[in-house]
Order: sequence, then structure tokens, then C-alpha cells
Amino acid sequence: MKKIYLMALPLFSALAMSQQTISFEAQEGFTAADIHGQGTWISTPTGGIPPNVTNQTINTENASTGSYSLKIVKEPVYGTQTIPIIGGFNNLITPLAYTNFTISFDINMSQLNGSVFGFQGVNSAQEQFVIRVDFDKTGGVKILNTVAGNLMLDGATGNWIPNAWYRFKVIGSTTNIKYYINDVLIYTGSAVSELNIDQLRFVHNNNAGTAYIDNVKINNEVLLSAQDTSTNEDRISMYPNPSADFIKVHTVSAIQNIEVFDVAGKRINLKLNENMLDVRDLNPGIYLINIETEDRNFTKKFIKKIKF
Repeated sequence: MKKIYLMALPLFSALAMSQQTISFEAQEGFTAADIHGQGTWISTPTGGIPPNVTNQTINTENASTGSYSLKIVKEPVYGTQTIPIIGGFNNLITPLAYTNFTISFDINMSQLNGSVFGFQGVNSAQEQFVIRVDFDKTGGVKILNTVAGNLMLDGATGNWIPNAWYRFKVIGSTTNIKYYINDVLIYTGSAVSELNIDQLRFVHNNNAGTAYIDNVKINNEVLLSAQDTSTNEDRISMYPNPSADFIKVHTVSAIQNIEVFDVAGKRINLKLNENMLDVRDLNPGIYLINIETEDRNFTKKFIKKIKF
């Protein structure tokens, strides 16, 4: 792919409201078509011809709210990118101060071992990340942050499984930036660049698979019941992990359902018996388990080890 050039629409009015909800519905002015040019949205600029990629669309295939969502998917003309860069960009009418903002959205990703999907808050004038989140192809989540003086993608405590909706939230304050999945704190970091955010990107690295984005909220979401990681660990535990034979799953609320997936996204037929998971027949490796309780869903990672 040719070099990507950032494009930003002019700021239309200093009086525009900074609060906004975007569900990509018809009443908001969206149609089931290419996202490029719909409202303040563009698709990734190519720096060539065509000037923007063409397959990032509003669709009716999968939505968490209403009928429409943003679908980001591989562009067949281009190869896999080194970072998530292809997708839909929202050029904000009113930039967000990195010290005082909230951004939240629903996301549903189709498979593991495909594309790295991502969300980025960018200062397009300076071509700088302010925040960057990668939903890794192995089911993990990574946050761009300065760690021990070095800028790097640092692992968060959250995980994801294919074909499930997650609510992702970022809260910026004067002291830090916090990241949540389903109102559970997964990471606390700082702004990559101390700049205002004027562009939001929902992107992938153009490998394989699809992600759907819906119910985007900017500066109008109140964090009512966010739980930090220590509280989350108190609500669910899995031990021993790694294990060669059985894993005990303990939750505060009663377990309603479980689903287990391998790293390729294939569902594994495992059942919970008196809160005990029998993993003796699994091949050694990393697995994800989605646990549905009476009050929330959890996604955890476990390792099946070789029995000696």
C-alpha cells in the first residue's frame, strides 16, 4: 500500500456540542454504503488512486443497537499492514482534550488468528497517536503506552472471543487514561502524546476477518459501575492455571453458560461439572473461555500444559 496520508475535515463551528452518540442509523443521516463521505467520516486515505479505500461500509449484517453498524474488513487490493491503519475515521467537529474525555463503543470481531483490530485517538494535524488500542489476533488486548521509558504496546488484563459484543470505554483525566471492557478496568496508562484528539479511527491491519462497530459515544457516557482489576479478580478465579487435567472455576454469581475457544477461534466442546472444567483431552496450548454469569460476562485465558 502507498503511504497513508491523514486527512481532517475543517472544524465547522466552535459552538458545536462535544457530546455525541453515533449508531450509524438512517435517522442520523447514514445509509448502507461506503462509510467514506458520510457525515464527518472518511475511509483510510491511500495517497494514490483511488484516494480512499472502498470496502469499509455501513451495513445491516450485525448491530448491537438499531439496524446499522460500521463494518471494517480486508481491502483485497492491499496486503497485510504493519499496524492497524485501514478502516473508518471520524473527523471530530470539536477536538477532545486528552485530559478530559470519554469515548465508548461496542465491538464484535469475527475470528482469532486473523486481523489485528484497533481503536485509535489521533491528532491528525501532528500525525500523532494520543491513544491506541490493539485487539490482538490471539484474543488479548494491548495498549500503546510508555513503559520503563520506552513506548510500547503493553498487555492489558482483558481478553476477547469471536462473535461476541463487547463494550469498550476509554476515560481520559488530568492524572491518567483508563481503559475498560464491559465496565471492568483492564489498564491504566497515560496519553501517548499530550495533544488534543481530532480524529477517531476504527481500524484493522488488513489480514482476515471482520469487525463491527456500533453505539459510539463521545463525552456523554457516565461510568456508573466500573470495576477495577482487583475487584474483577475477586469476582472470578480459575485454578490451577496452567493445568494438565482439571481447572476449578469460581465466580461470585452463578454460572449460566460457558464457551471455550482455541486460538484459531474454533469452539471446543467442554462442559462444566460442579464448576470443574475437564481439560485432559485438550491439546497443549492457549485457550479462551467465555463465562456468562447472572450479572455479566467474563472472558479469561487458560493454558493446557503437558502432563508428565
